[in-house]
Amino acid sequence: MAEHLRALIVLMALSLVFFQVARGTVFQLIPEATFRRWRNLWVAATLALFLSNSVWVCILVTGALLLLYRRREEHVMGLYFVLLFASPPVPAEIPGLGIIDHLWVLDHYRLLGVTLLLPVALALLQRTSTPRLGSSPVDWWVLGYLALMSLLAFRPGNVTSGLRTVLSLCIDIFLPYYVASRSIRNEEGLRHAMTGFVVASMILSLVATFEILRSWKLYSAVLGSLGVNEWMFGGYLMRSGLLRPNASVGNSIVLGYVLVVALGFIFYLNKAIAKPSQRLLGMSVLAGGIVASISRGPWVGALLLVLVYLAMGPRALKRLGGLCLGILAAFLVLSALPSGQLLIDMLPVIGTADQGNVEYRANLLTAALPVIERHFLLGSFDFLRAPELQVMMQGEGIIDVVNSYVGVALYSGMLGLVLFLGIFLSALNQLRQHTRMARQMAPRIAVMGRALFSTVVAIMFIIYTVSSIIAIPVVYWSLIGLCVAYTGVVRDQVRAPSAPSPAIGPALQQS
Repeated sequence: MAEHLRALIVLMALSLVFFQVARGTVFQLIPEATFRRWRNLWVAATLALFLSNSVWVCILVTGALLLLYRRREEHVMGLYFVLLFASPPVPAEIPGLGIIDHLWVLDHYRLLGVTLLLPVALALLQRTSTPRLGSSPVDWWVLGYLALMSLLAFRPGNVTSGLRTVLSLCIDIFLPYYVASRSIRNEEGLRHAMTGFVVASMILSLVATFEILRSWKLYSAVLGSLGVNEWMFGGYLMRSGLLRPNASVGNSIVLGYVLVVALGFIFYLNKAIAKPSQRLLGMSVLAGGIVASISRGPWVGALLLVLVYLAMGPRALKRLGGLCLGILAAFLVLSALPSGQLLIDMLPVIGTADQGNVEYRANLLTAALPVIERHFLLGSFDFLRAPELQVMMQGEGIIDVVNSYVGVALYSGMLGLVLFLGIFLSALNQLRQHTRMARQMAPRIAVMGRALFSTVVAIMFIIYTVSSIIAIPVVYWSLIGLCVAYTGVVRDQVRAPSAPSPAIGPALQQS
């Protein structure tokens, strides 16, 4: 049997067991019919990926399913997140019909944008009730960044390439942000979106755990069956003798990053789940996946997320003290175990494994600063040719800019970096203000604000350790959109305090 078919059997077994076990828990968060539809579409998209033997057949089948079922979704972001990680973003060039090289490059993420988000965005633009662009301070930062990047796309002098880049910016950045921020108008919509993301992430977590235990990447062979380079997302990378899993996102750091975002979301969702055992199981699955990613940036990001979340809540000092004692106890236990020492060696700062990666990141920043200074305001499109960065060339013949902020500054200068940082900082400021407002009238919505705030802080740290590749940007643009949607929900609650928000299970305590 072909390897990708064996991988499909494993994926179906893992996912179907998960859907069966999780159904009782998820029914407390979303309607049963919605969960069943999500499950069926995830299975169908996975079968299309593994059985198509062609990128275009996979795209056409998946696209047809999305167009058929999207009208049944009241909250489209939930379905978008469920399917976001059902397939790697395998690129497929749309032919240029002999006039140009190619029209555009389509992949799984863009397919979801075109089939799910674009129709919703067009409908939202036509509604008078949709909050106008510019009604949130975050909008101006996003629009400013988009405008700058669109102008810089024409800097090399190739108009066709520039137009492609502008289209990609609209699909990759504007659509996730706009639909997330404008289509969600109540707590139910936010809950659906977070639930969809967590459901997809838990499957990723199970796949990651399987991959590290079996030293087998389940999504590698399917790339070859689709007719593309099987190693386009990298080969079998090891750390301390353990495989670094990719699951469907193509990179172990990206995998850990996605799971950290899900961890932030589950802090809020757990407040609506009745049984402590169900809450513990969900947290354990995600925590296991984060550990299995063997990525130090997401590990520190997860710890930072928990610290910020606890610091924003009641009895902060007591809970932070308990967390510190728990970490110390875990460290002592690991130190006493042979396998635990292996994990300690991989920890940042105190660990000794793969120190070359740490040194490379430090050297990258040192090498990039003169280039940034030379093109201070608007950056340079060919910054990789700078002699200072040529010394960072790796054995594979690439210069890996493993820092999203450095990458933005090199390409778009300090103007681009200020706009990019402004998006995150403005979102954090809005979250802080509206979480305080929510604390007085709706404790459960305040918990959501704390979860979103701590998640944004965590990803701001993680992207300092990795470039904005694969799923990283589409996740943070969507997350920023959810933050803007949250502020709108809180404002509506303030204006109509007597209107009860939808019941979602047991009464939530701020904790």
